[in-house]
Amino acid sequence: MTVATYIFRCPDCSVFEVIQPMSSLTPTHPCPNCAAESPRVFTAPHLATTPAGLHRAVGAADASAESPQVVRSIPDGAPRPRSPRWNPMTGAAPVNAARRSRGRYPSLPRS
Repeated sequence: MTVATYIFRCPDCSVFEVIQPMSSLTPTHPCPNCAAESPRVFTAPHLATTPAGLHRAVGAADASAESPQVVRSIPDGAPRPRSPRWNPMTGAAPVNAARRSRGRYPSLPRS
């Protein structure tokens, strides 16, 4: 069942939207405020294409909502996790004490 958003204009109140199936669309709809019959306002159709990768990702997310897959290890062929980097929320990544420079300021690189 395909549903769409339709816009109707009440002659007494204002413009309102109705979400209903395309198969049950009528040329008029009762106003939610005053129950007067309101004609449909014709607008440009919303024509948009979804990239294939995004479409697959949305489908996978919808499928995993009902039965999520539990992963217990990194799959073969997957890249290794990246090392932690500086993050404004958590601060700098930890530094190995053996490689840390001595003194108050870090040493300058030697050329």
